[in-house]
This record gives sequence, C-alpha cells and structure tokens, in this order.
Amino acid sequence: MPVERIENLPAGTLVFLDANIFVYAFLGHSNQCRDLLARCATERVFGITTLDVVNEVTHRMMLAEAVAKNIIAKNSASALRGKWRDAATLTEYWALTARIFGLNLLIVGSDEPRLHRAQTVRSSYGLLTNDSLILATMNEYGIDCLASRVETVSGLTDGKDQNVASDLPKLSFSPHLPHVHLR
Repeated sequence: MPVERIENLPAGTLVFLDANIFVYAFLGHSNQCRDLLARCATERVFGITTLDVVNEVTHRMMLAEAVAKNIIAKNSASALRGKWRDAATLTEYWALTARIFGLNLLIVGSDEPRLHRAQTVRSSYGLLTNDSLILATMNEYGIDCLASRVETVSGLTDGKDQNVASDLPKLSFSPHLPHVHLR
C-alpha cells in the first residue's frame, strides 16, 4: 500500500479525513492539514468524515484548550474530570470544531450495521474502535484514500503482513487501502 504526502493528493480524489487532520489544522500545527481542508472546501478533493471523528476532534480540542489555559497540565481526560466548573468555561474548542460543518465535507452519521461491521474489522485486523469504524465507513462508501497520521493506520498491512507505518512520513494519505470483505 503506497503512502504519499498530503500535498501530493491528486485533484478529484475522494478522501476520508481522520481526526488528526482537523486537530493539526485547527491548532496551527500543520500547514499541510490546513491546506487539505481548504482543498476540500473548494472541492478540489472530496473530503468525507464521520460524526465519530467529529466527536474525537471535539474531545481533543477541548483537552488542548484546557492545557493552553492551564486548567490541566497534560492532555488527559482524567486530568479534566472533576473540574466541571473549569470545563464549563472552555468555549474556543467548540468554535474551532464547529468549523468542520462549514468545510463542504460529507459527514456520515453512525448506525448500528456499521458498528457491527466495525467489530468484524477489529477482530480481523486488530484495530482499535475508532480506527475500525473508519475502515468500515471507508469500505461502505468505496473510499480507498485515508488522510491521517501514519501511526493511526499502523494496524493495516499491504497484503504482505508488513506494517505500513514503518519509515513513512508523519502526515500522509494512503491511497488504495485494502478493502475488507464484510458480511
């Protein structure tokens, strides 16, 4: 499975956007991610994500804001738990996250059949919950390109049982992910 840098994503490509793309763009950590979202907004590439991913982005942006405001020392939900008064003061994370809805993306909701298909993916590939939901969604919609950090696809193989994440650029897209045959 080839892995390419995000800026090499061809025009017209249908691409699934993982949470890292949004988080790095919104926090200003990656011009590549910001540019990819701009390409999606203008339909130079066609971005798709899920509400599950949006929820993950919301969570991570909230924690990042809490760290930035010195409410917590590390990016950890357990550090923020119990600090409900402080958590209630956090608002910037949602203003940033809500921008996803204005980016001209297809945002796919959750449904029970996909949750069951994701379990098949988890048991077949050893992926974690969110990653298996992404792959199940990609299979359902015929998407074979994932924009993410390489580490998030480290459980997928190229058909030769080799880890696809070894020695690859950090921010990448992976065209032609293996399609999982689901019942």
